Amino acid sequence: MQQPLVTIGHKPVDENPQETYTDPVCKMLVTAETAAAKYEYKGETFYFCMPGCRDKFEATPERYLSAPEAEATTDAQSKIQNLKSEIEFTCPMHPEIIQIGPGSCPICGMALEPKEITLDDQPDSEYIDMNRRFAVCTILTLPVLVLAMGEMSDSFHYVISRQV
Repeated sequence: MQQPLVTIGHKPVDENPQETYTDPVCKMLVTAETAAAKYEYKGETFYFCMPGCRDKFEATPERYLSAPEAEATTDAQSKIQNLKSEIEFTCPMHPEIIQIGPGSCPICGMALEPKEITLDDQPDSEYIDMNRRFAVCTILTLPVLVLAMGEMSDSFHYVISRQV
């Protein structure tokens, strides 16, 4: 008899969970059993996801042990800024308009979009600006809405007639 493709139930819980280690080079989680390489440095054993990571660590171990996270993020942000300055941008309405870096279309004023899609996690400045405009307009529109639609309510006429 064949085993069913789908089974209902729970997997048994592993009573001895394996201890995970972080590869100091690529920050990947590995276990001692699944590690492709290991290296001892100053009495501490480091586990690596692949031999290439071990070789990089072996060449300059202090670089990977003392590098602060803030430097890594600023390096990544500066790389993104450099890439943005090298990317070609074009207008969605006028594809003949092409320039290096972001800006606005000289014909219609729309924000230029990158020709190639990237996966950077930077917030879109156009979205932030439009969100701010929407919030201001909503606040300024509420009194006008109350005054215009208030006439349809019976209590509005009662309040107006009492003031006269």
